[in-house]
Amino acid sequence: MSDNINKRFNPKDRTILYDFWNSLPKIKFVKDAEKVYYSHTARQAILKALGEGIKEVSTINTDKAVIRRALSAHEIFNRIKVYKEEKRDIQAINWDDFDISLHNLYFHIQKLEDANLIQTVTILREGRHNVSYYGRTAQVLIFRIDYEEYDRIKDAFTAMAKLAPHINSTLSSEEILDFYDKYVRIGQSHSGILFERLAEFEKPLQETDVDPVDIANFIELLLTVNPSFVKLLGEITEYLGLKF
Repeated sequence: MSDNINKRFNPKDRTILYDFWNSLPKIKFVKDAEKVYYSHTARQAILKALGEGIKEVSTINTDKAVIRRALSAHEIFNRIKVYKEEKRDIQAINWDDFDISLHNLYFHIQKLEDANLIQTVTILREGRHNVSYYGRTAQVLIFRIDYEEYDRIKDAFTAMAKLAPHINSTLSSEEILDFYDKYVRIGQSHSGILFERLAEFEKPLQETDVDPVDIANFIELLLTVNPSFVKLLGEITEYLGLKF
């Protein structure tokens, strides 16, 4: 074992496998590594395995079952095999066409680590081998790119701003763009709401093998009917004189 590894990790200390999760940032918005994540379905499966973790009786506290979210490559590989057997619904993964070897898994782990989406939590001495354990760099990684989403919405608002005066001469292009600014402000406030709700669920999430990303997606779904959004969209509809 190298001196650098000795300085960074205690090769006999397994407590970090259980403790590191609570020290992670709750949410990380990914804006420059999403291509790494989406370029191969194996990487989505890896992050899913690291989010759900493994339920086991801790060797530190032998009378309590805990969720361990620091996994070795072999453990990640075995979790993915289970996902394939169960045909687990994970984004766009087609399990009938999915195949990966342990050797290729290491390649994808390295790519995710280079992109700072996962990290080496520790390296433990197990028998004659040094075993690396990997974990996420945040409890929840949000891969929906906010600025791209707002650019897409802005294009729609900009188009309507140009068209509106031709529909009705009393309509103002500036007013339409003001509506867009309000839309963005409401959307940006969702990040804080999402953080607060996940903080409330912290203890239950520690006790179950549920991926916090799935809970974040559920909360985001509920936020799409945020009263502030509904009110704003109603104001826009009324301003344009549209009926649905």
